Amino acid sequence: MSDCLRKLSFCDEVVVVADRCTDRSQEIARRNGCVVIDGIFPLESQRKAAGAAACTGDWILEIEPDELVDAHLAWEIRAVLQMRQDGDHYDLPIDNYVGETLVRDGWAGQLSARREIRLYKRGLKSWQARRLNAPSILAGRSGGALKGAVRRILGRDTSGLVERLNRLAAIAAEDIADRKRQPWAIQSLAAGAGVFLMGFVLRGGWREGRMGLLVATLSATFPLLAQVRARDVIEARKAAVAAEAATRVSRLRDLRYGTR
Repeated sequence: MSDCLRKLSFCDEVVVVADRCTDRSQEIARRNGCVVIDGIFPLESQRKAAGAAACTGDWILEIEPDELVDAHLAWEIRAVLQMRQDGDHYDLPIDNYVGETLVRDGWAGQLSARREIRLYKRGLKSWQARRLNAPSILAGRSGGALKGAVRRILGRDTSGLVERLNRLAAIAAEDIADRKRQPWAIQSLAAGAGVFLMGFVLRGGWREGRMGLLVATLSATFPLLAQVRARDVIEARKAAVAAEAATRVSRLRDLRYGTR
């Protein structure tokens, strides 16, 4: 968090959305002069919308806590906004790091992306209701992509990458459970095979050697893992509803017989 905030010193203001944080994130953010929005945001779309609504500038740069903006990209952003402004929103390339290793090719599915629209005029971006990777809705004209890249740290090592997969799959499972329509296992396997081919072959994961194979394999595992976890979520929700119904019946029975 501290490193991320220090790299944003070129911004006129920094808004931090603290969603049920249990560490010192709020304290660190306030010490760095940030505007802190505390709250409970079940959906990623709600969290992003709350942060965007709190911004007062004409432009918004969207950065995650595990990302860093280097001096070159910071200079380019300021130059674009002050001199060029060819569009209303811009793509930012993303350099994905596992530890100190830059893994350029092979990203597909949910683990990460190579570029995203992160720089945009205030009021032009909204998000669909989703817990994970909420699709954005944009108005205005695209200015293309900047040359500098955001540095995203996906984990200290490969085990950190696996931890990220498990964490994201747990969140995606909640989205699947919300839709109440689970894909069959064969569909998840087919989706995983498609993600593997996309990452390892079409997006050049093979050029990254063993790391590219690992990234493609983990990405392919995601659809099935999310579905398995969704089944657990659905069963847990059913059990909670049944327990609540039983409690209500018990309370009604107690009231009927005049007991407490």
